[in-house]
Amino acid sequence: MKRSLNTREKRLLTLCVVTIVMGVNAYAFQEFNSRRKALTSNLETLKKQTVGDSMLLNDRPFWTKRQAWLNRSMPYTNSAGKSQGQLLEDLRNQALDLGLKVENETLLEALALDHANEVAVNLRLKGDQEIMLRWLLTLQSPEKFTAVKNIELELDTRSREKTPQAQCNITVARWFNPNPPPNAAPPEPHLQPQPAAEPAPAPVPAPAPADNPLEMTSPLEVPNPLAS
Repeated sequence: MKRSLNTREKRLLTLCVVTIVMGVNAYAFQEFNSRRKALTSNLETLKKQTVGDSMLLNDRPFWTKRQAWLNRSMPYTNSAGKSQGQLLEDLRNQALDLGLKVENETLLEALALDHANEVAVNLRLKGDQEIMLRWLLTLQSPEKFTAVKNIELELDTRSREKTPQAQCNITVARWFNPNPPPNAAPPEPHLQPQPAAEPAPAPVPAPAPADNPLEMTSPLEVPNPLAS
Protein backbone atom coordinates (compact mmCIF):
# COMPACT_ATOMS: atom_id res chain seq x y z
CA MET A 1 0.00 0.00 0.00
CA LYS A 2 1.51 3.28 -1.12
CA ARG A 3 2.12 5.98 1.41
CA SER A 4 2.61 9.62 0.60
CA LEU A 5 5.62 11.45 2.04
CA ASN A 6 5.07 13.70 4.93
CA THR A 7 6.37 17.24 5.10
CA ARG A 8 9.61 16.32 6.89
CA GLU A 9 10.45 13.57 4.38
CA LYS A 10 9.74 15.90 1.49
CA ARG A 11 12.12 18.46 2.95
CA LEU A 12 14.85 15.84 3.42
CA LEU A 13 14.37 14.58 -0.14
CA THR A 14 14.49 18.11 -1.51
CA LEU A 15 17.64 18.83 0.50
CA CYS A 16 19.33 15.66 -0.81
CA VAL A 17 18.43 16.50 -4.43
CA VAL A 18 19.68 20.08 -4.01
CA THR A 19 22.93 18.83 -2.41
CA ILE A 20 23.54 16.35 -5.26
CA VAL A 21 22.82 18.99 -7.90
CA MET A 22 25.14 21.50 -6.21
CA GLY A 23 27.91 18.90 -5.88
CA VAL A 24 27.62 17.96 -9.56
CA ASN A 25 27.62 21.62 -10.58
CA ALA A 26 30.63 22.38 -8.36
CA TYR A 27 32.62 19.46 -9.87
CA ALA A 28 31.62 20.47 -13.39
CA PHE A 29 32.62 24.09 -12.75
CA GLN A 30 35.98 23.03 -11.30
CA GLU A 31 36.68 20.80 -14.31
CA PHE A 32 35.62 23.56 -16.70
CA ASN A 33 37.80 26.13 -14.94
CA SER A 34 40.81 23.78 -14.97
CA ARG A 35 40.45 23.10 -18.70
CA ARG A 36 39.90 26.79 -19.38
CA LYS A 37 43.17 27.69 -17.60
CA ALA A 38 45.05 25.00 -19.53
CA LEU A 39 43.65 26.19 -22.87
CA THR A 40 44.45 29.82 -22.01
CA SER A 41 48.03 28.88 -21.15
CA ASN A 42 48.41 26.89 -24.38
CA LEU A 43 46.97 29.80 -26.35
CA GLU A 44 49.49 32.23 -24.85
CA THR A 45 52.32 29.80 -25.64
CA LEU A 46 51.14 29.45 -29.22
CA LYS A 47 50.91 33.23 -29.59
CA LYS A 48 54.50 33.64 -28.38
CA GLN A 49 55.62 30.84 -30.68
CA THR A 50 53.85 32.52 -33.59
CA VAL A 51 55.69 35.77 -32.88
CA GLY A 52 59.01 33.93 -32.73
CA ASP A 53 58.30 32.05 -35.95
CA SER A 54 57.37 35.30 -37.67
CA MET A 55 60.68 36.84 -36.60
CA LEU A 56 62.57 33.81 -37.91
CA LEU A 57 60.76 34.04 -41.23
CA ASN A 58 61.61 37.73 -41.49
CA ASP A 59 65.26 36.97 -40.69
CA ARG A 60 65.46 34.08 -43.15
CA PRO A 61 67.52 35.98 -45.78
CA PHE A 62 69.92 37.03 -43.03
CA TRP A 63 70.56 33.47 -41.85
CA THR A 64 70.48 32.00 -45.35
CA LYS A 65 73.33 34.30 -46.32
CA ARG A 66 75.37 33.27 -43.30
CA GLN A 67 74.63 29.58 -43.81
CA ALA A 68 75.92 29.88 -47.36
CA TRP A 69 79.09 31.54 -46.04
CA LEU A 70 79.55 28.71 -43.53
CA ASN A 71 79.12 26.03 -46.17
CA ARG A 72 81.61 27.82 -48.40
CA SER A 73 84.21 28.82 -45.80
CA MET A 74 84.14 26.23 -43.01
CA PRO A 75 87.03 23.78 -43.52
CA TYR A 76 86.54 20.03 -43.71
CA THR A 77 88.78 17.34 -42.26
CA ASN A 78 88.79 13.58 -42.76
CA SER A 79 91.02 12.99 -39.74
CA ALA A 80 90.09 14.33 -36.31
CA GLY A 81 93.43 13.19 -34.88
CA LYS A 82 95.55 15.11 -37.39
CA SER A 83 93.38 18.22 -37.06
CA GLN A 84 93.64 18.09 -33.29
CA GLY A 85 97.42 17.74 -33.49
CA GLN A 86 97.56 20.69 -35.88
CA LEU A 87 95.48 22.83 -33.51
CA LEU A 88 97.73 21.98 -30.58
CA GLU A 89 100.86 22.71 -32.60
CA ASP A 90 99.50 26.07 -33.79
CA LEU A 91 98.63 27.18 -30.26
CA ARG A 92 101.91 25.94 -28.83
CA ASN A 93 104.02 27.69 -31.48
CA GLN A 94 102.12 30.97 -31.12
CA ALA A 95 102.56 30.94 -27.34
CA LEU A 96 106.25 30.04 -27.48
CA ASP A 97 106.95 32.72 -30.10
CA LEU A 98 105.55 35.28 -27.66
CA GLY A 99 107.69 34.01 -24.78
CA LEU A 100 104.88 32.24 -22.93
CA LYS A 101 105.55 28.97 -21.14
CA VAL A 102 103.27 26.07 -22.13
CA GLU A 103 102.41 23.36 -19.60
CA ASN A 104 99.94 20.49 -19.23
CA GLU A 105 98.86 19.94 -22.84
CA THR A 106 95.72 17.80 -22.99
CA LEU A 107 93.89 16.47 -26.03
CA LEU A 108 90.12 16.30 -25.55
CA GLU A 109 87.74 13.87 -27.22
CA ALA A 110 86.50 14.88 -30.66
CA LEU A 111 82.76 15.69 -30.77
CA ALA A 112 80.09 15.64 -33.45
CA LEU A 113 77.91 18.69 -32.75
CA ASP A 114 74.67 19.70 -34.43
CA HIS A 115 76.38 22.38 -36.50
CA ALA A 116 79.97 21.10 -36.84
CA ASN A 117 82.58 18.51 -35.94
CA GLU A 118 84.76 19.71 -33.07
CA VAL A 119 88.29 19.00 -31.90
CA ALA A 120 89.58 20.66 -28.74
CA VAL A 121 92.73 20.94 -26.64
CA ASN A 122 93.47 22.22 -23.16
CA LEU A 123 96.61 24.20 -22.26
CA ARG A 124 98.11 25.75 -19.17
CA LEU A 125 100.16 28.87 -19.88
CA LYS A 126 102.42 31.12 -17.83
CA GLY A 127 104.06 34.40 -18.75
CA ASP A 128 103.80 38.15 -19.03
CA GLN A 129 100.25 39.24 -18.24
CA GLU A 130 99.95 41.90 -20.97
CA ILE A 131 101.37 39.66 -23.69
CA MET A 132 99.12 36.80 -22.63
CA LEU A 133 95.99 38.97 -22.67
CA ARG A 134 96.80 40.38 -26.10
CA TRP A 135 97.37 36.87 -27.45
CA LEU A 136 94.14 35.54 -25.97
CA LEU A 137 92.24 38.29 -27.78
CA THR A 138 93.46 36.94 -31.14
CA LEU A 139 92.39 33.33 -30.62
CA GLN A 140 88.68 33.60 -31.33
CA SER A 141 87.24 34.95 -34.56
CA PRO A 142 84.57 33.75 -37.02
CA GLU A 143 86.85 33.23 -39.99
CA LYS A 144 89.24 31.03 -37.97
CA PHE A 145 86.41 28.72 -36.82
CA THR A 146 88.20 28.61 -33.49
CA ALA A 147 86.41 29.15 -30.19
CA VAL A 148 87.55 29.56 -26.59
CA LYS A 149 85.30 27.18 -24.65
CA ASN A 150 86.73 27.73 -21.18
CA ILE A 151 89.28 30.06 -19.64
CA GLU A 152 90.66 30.56 -16.12
CA LEU A 153 93.05 33.48 -15.71
CA GLU A 154 94.80 34.47 -12.49
CA LEU A 155 97.79 36.55 -11.45
CA ASP A 156 101.06 34.76 -10.68
CA THR A 157 101.87 36.26 -7.28
CA ARG A 158 104.94 34.05 -6.77
CA SER A 159 106.78 35.39 -9.79
CA ARG A 160 109.70 37.76 -9.21
CA GLU A 161 109.58 39.32 -12.66
CA LYS A 162 109.43 43.11 -12.92
CA THR A 163 106.27 43.04 -15.06
CA PRO A 164 103.02 41.44 -13.84
CA GLN A 165 102.87 37.73 -14.59
CA ALA A 166 99.79 35.56 -15.09
CA GLN A 167 98.86 31.92 -15.50
CA CYS A 168 95.97 30.63 -17.57
CA ASN A 169 94.07 27.41 -18.12
CA ILE A 170 92.36 27.52 -21.48
CA THR A 171 90.30 25.15 -23.64
CA VAL A 172 90.31 25.96 -27.34
CA ALA A 173 88.13 24.21 -29.94
CA ARG A 174 88.21 24.25 -33.72
CA TRP A 175 85.12 23.48 -35.81
CA PHE A 176 85.00 21.65 -39.12
CA ASN A 177 82.27 21.21 -41.69
CA PRO A 178 80.42 17.91 -41.09
CA ASN A 179 79.57 17.72 -44.82
CA PRO A 180 82.54 16.74 -47.00
CA PRO A 181 83.17 18.65 -50.21
CA PRO A 182 82.82 16.85 -53.57
CA ASN A 183 85.50 14.22 -54.26
CA ALA A 184 86.76 14.40 -50.67
CA ALA A 185 88.74 11.49 -49.25
CA PRO A 186 86.78 9.18 -46.92
CA PRO A 187 87.14 9.98 -43.22
CA GLU A 188 89.70 8.04 -41.24
CA PRO A 189 88.64 5.89 -38.25
CA HIS A 190 88.01 7.84 -35.08
CA LEU A 191 91.16 8.24 -32.99
CA GLN A 192 90.95 8.03 -29.22
CA PRO A 193 92.44 11.02 -27.37
CA GLN A 194 96.02 10.53 -26.17
CA PRO A 195 97.07 10.90 -22.51
CA ALA A 196 97.97 14.36 -21.32
CA ALA A 197 101.65 13.38 -20.85
CA GLU A 198 102.01 12.54 -24.53
CA PRO A 199 101.67 15.66 -26.71
CA ALA A 200 100.43 15.21 -30.22
CA PRO A 201 103.24 14.61 -32.74
CA ALA A 202 103.95 17.45 -35.11
CA PRO A 203 102.73 16.71 -38.63
CA VAL A 204 105.31 16.25 -41.35
CA PRO A 205 105.55 19.45 -43.41
CA ALA A 206 104.24 18.98 -46.92
CA PRO A 207 103.27 21.33 -49.72
CA ALA A 208 99.59 22.11 -49.35
CA PRO A 209 97.43 21.73 -52.46
CA ALA A 210 95.63 24.77 -53.78
CA ASP A 211 92.26 23.50 -52.54
CA ASN A 212 93.42 22.30 -49.12
CA PRO A 213 90.19 22.12 -47.02
CA LEU A 214 92.13 22.61 -43.78
CA GLU A 215 93.54 25.98 -44.82
CA MET A 216 91.99 28.68 -42.67
CA THR A 217 91.22 31.33 -45.26
CA SER A 218 88.35 33.77 -45.44
CA PRO A 219 87.34 36.87 -47.32
CA LEU A 220 87.23 38.61 -43.96
CA GLU A 221 90.65 39.71 -42.86
CA VAL A 222 91.08 40.84 -39.26
CA PRO A 223 94.34 42.62 -38.38
CA ASN A 224 96.42 40.90 -35.73
CA PRO A 225 96.70 43.17 -32.65
CA LEU A 226 100.09 41.59 -31.80
CA ALA A 227 101.59 42.91 -35.00
CA SER A 228 101.43 46.46 -33.71
